[in-house]
Amino acid sequence: MNSDFAWAHRLIYKRDNLSYNAAFMEFVKVIFLKLHSDREAHADPNARELDDRSTVVPAESVKFSTAWIKSREADTPSPLDSILFQRLLSDFEVAITNGRKKRIFPKGERLLLSPDTLCALVDRLEYVDLISIDADLNGRMFETFLNSTLRGKALGQYFTPRSVVKLATGLAQLRADDQHVDRVIDACSGTGGFLIEALADMWGKIDANTSLSNKRREELRMQVAERSLIGVDVARDPALARIARINMYLHGDGGTSVYQLDSLDKSVATNPTDDPEIVQEKAEFRKRVKQAGMASGGSQPPGLADIALTNPPFAKEYTRDEEGDAKLLDEYVLSYDTSGGAKRPLKSLSSMVMFLERYYDLLGPRGRLVTVVDDSILGAPRHKRVREWIRRNWIVRAVVSLPGDAFQRSQARVKTSLIVLEKKTSEHEAQPDVFMYYCSWVGVDDPSRQRILPVDAENREQARQEIERVTALYRAFQAGEPQATPWTVSAAAIADRFDVKACLPEAESRVPDWEAAGFTIQRIGALLELAVTDGNRAEREIDTSVTDDLVTYLRVRYDGFCEAGDEVSTSDIAKQTLTRVEAGDLVFSHINAIHGAVAVVPDEFDGLVVTNEYTVCRPSSDLSASVIWALVRSHEARAEMLLLATGIGRTRVRWDELRKLRLPVPGQDVRDRIDDAVKRANHSEDDMRRLRAEANQTASTEMLLDSERSRSIIAAFKPPR
Repeated sequence: MNSDFAWAHRLIYKRDNLSYNAAFMEFVKVIFLKLHSDREAHADPNARELDDRSTVVPAESVKFSTAWIKSREADTPSPLDSILFQRLLSDFEVAITNGRKKRIFPKGERLLLSPDTLCALVDRLEYVDLISIDADLNGRMFETFLNSTLRGKALGQYFTPRSVVKLATGLAQLRADDQHVDRVIDACSGTGGFLIEALADMWGKIDANTSLSNKRREELRMQVAERSLIGVDVARDPALARIARINMYLHGDGGTSVYQLDSLDKSVATNPTDDPEIVQEKAEFRKRVKQAGMASGGSQPPGLADIALTNPPFAKEYTRDEEGDAKLLDEYVLSYDTSGGAKRPLKSLSSMVMFLERYYDLLGPRGRLVTVVDDSILGAPRHKRVREWIRRNWIVRAVVSLPGDAFQRSQARVKTSLIVLEKKTSEHEAQPDVFMYYCSWVGVDDPSRQRILPVDAENREQARQEIERVTALYRAFQAGEPQATPWTVSAAAIADRFDVKACLPEAESRVPDWEAAGFTIQRIGALLELAVTDGNRAEREIDTSVTDDLVTYLRVRYDGFCEAGDEVSTSDIAKQTLTRVEAGDLVFSHINAIHGAVAVVPDEFDGLVVTNEYTVCRPSSDLSASVIWALVRSHEARAEMLLLATGIGRTRVRWDELRKLRLPVPGQDVRDRIDDAVKRANHSEDDMRRLRAEANQTASTEMLLDSERSRSIIAAFKPPR
């Protein structure tokens, strides 16, 4: 399906000379028609499932087909547009007029694609049944192309991996039964991924409830679809709210409460450029918020929603230098520094922080917020006041750390977590223990590449199992069951930071095991010393501002080996101090030591240089550099480095932290085996390099494959590197 959709989008973009955004919207229209046709075909009473993968339907019931197009070509050059699409728009217009649906396509909209392009698309897609496949794919389809089309990294438009959505929905513990149906909001809903997952989750619980009659079950399903899901999105080009309506319609409706407006605007003000339907949407939303604020008892509970399921944009900054932004910021408590009893306006505020406050306003009493959050909010010193505001207004129920690559598909290099917050009834309500967990697979199953590899199925299964494990442990935590004890953090532990790395894993937890095994334990600072000292600083260090030397960088790879990098002139690089390495030095990358980037410098790289992002050491004990190298590249050592590391996202391990690392010291037998293995590996590598050079030399010499002429041609005409 990835291949089919990518092909379709490229075809539209190239053949019909449309912009990327316009090509995407045409793609949406075509897929909407395809899904609508598949839905009608399934409704045919003569349709039957052939097997798990195939459904047989009468040909005449399939409108999205080359046969149907050919049967109508005598009446119109483009039947898919002038008949099928216009009929669909007409039906929707009636529903919009009656208030049963919100607009998806503008009035008078047409398919802008040529008849040939439409026929090519139909020919490729007509035998694919989009209704019977996993509903996740329908949602991911939009996100795949929005991600490539909008290129919204600068705006924080990071579309949420499906496994992250599923985990968040599991943690939300949505309720849908005869006594209560949760109202769910996503105020930055994008293409509707969270709302669709909430719809599926609540429908599944209703269908599994054997105490319900068929009539009551259908009533509850309609209540969920039509009255319990609220989405808001501000994007206009393309209009994500309309795409979310398409998505929700194709999953069973629910799009009647998806609004196109800026949910961070607490006044929901209209603009002169708003068309009448947008003005009407804003008025409807203002009315719902006002009624929710006034509600007390009766059938309508207070608050606009009971639960917020969301992934707000991270990167957008609102600043008081912009007039429109300043008006928004004036409405937010968090846009003021109130320390010391004063009220000083902050110059700017991130959208992530603003959404925390906005959801607090929109949720009812004891309302729950389940949101993706940038880990800097949870742990960085600059957000300490935000965490204090959270403690005053919310109970922190759970924090689940997501892998660093969870948002790789959006090329977002930001460390994130899922946090579950519950509105306090009183500022004095005590914070109880917190459930914390760190995931390894959720989000990783959603790769950035389009090509499908065997590892993808393995990652999806790992993510599925991890979601089941986390949600089961969270339920056990809530019930006070012992299996959740390792994942339980005391309220005192979150007095400063909320991030899982700072609160849950205990440093040096393996030390008792090493002691029980009879190992001697020492800190790295007792095994190594800095290679640069006052006595050799002049020979080791190079000040680029006062020298003009040619130097070659040393690179330290993740596999623990060195290689020569670029050769540069010190006069051509920024002012800094470089360090010359010597054979036998142990070199640590501050950023990547946790990935294994620690190496012993071999003889051939003696004299290369490293920047101040490396620590260069020498053994100061009877342990060889090879033995220490093997110890510090172990999983236990790298895990401890992560816990010692500074920073929230890009973690750096400098000498001040590294020297505190405690490790077991091996006995002589283990040392000898490590040294022997490394020595034999080095000899093998030397042999490998020598034999490759010998093979090249033999071919060149014996077969007359080297000459001054060939060398001069290469030098004269070779392309730039």
